Amino acid sequence: MTTRDPPPHDALEGELARLYGLEQGIDTALETISNDVAIDTLDTIRELECREQLQYAIDQRRAQTDDRSARLEEAFDALNTSPETRPVPELDGLVGDKEKFNNVVLNDEVRPLYYVETMLKLEALECTRYERAISLARSLEDDAGDTIAEAVAPNYEAACDVQAELEALADGEAVDRLLAASQIDDADRASLDPYQ
Repeated sequence: MTTRDPPPHDALEGELARLYGLEQGIDTALETISNDVAIDTLDTIRELECREQLQYAIDQRRAQTDDRSARLEEAFDALNTSPETRPVPELDGLVGDKEKFNNVVLNDEVRPLYYVETMLKLEALECTRYERAISLARSLEDDAGDTIAEAVAPNYEAACDVQAELEALADGEAVDRLLAASQIDDADRASLDPYQ
């Protein structure tokens, strides 16, 4: 028995619902990560520098959540449907992995590095989801598709901007200094790659 893909309208509505759930869930996840990053465990300048840059990126991202959610609500309006949320298992997996990391790894110096990686994965997930939503919107044969694509395009661009900022942090001097001074100085930098 073959399964059919849902009609573009239904597929788009489902993708918007996942994005709406993702925005709500990411805000909660970012609050947790922000609290984790803010815990004062080390006093070294190297660790503080990396942590402060990451905290700034998290704060900037969290400040976007309301605007991103409002744009998604506009997209739901264009589909003549009410906003709803659907679960995003990838988000739950990332949050679960972070909690396991916190419970297992005792080296406080690597924590900021892992949080950078987690943030990169979160933004990569968002970029992928928004790309799919825009593609589905453009496949609609009515004017609603253009309206929806225009409504969520700023969210996609914002997610890509945050991702670029986090990539710059991961490749920057603060992380280099932290790696060079820690016991993991020979670690493979690919471990910070969000696409692995």
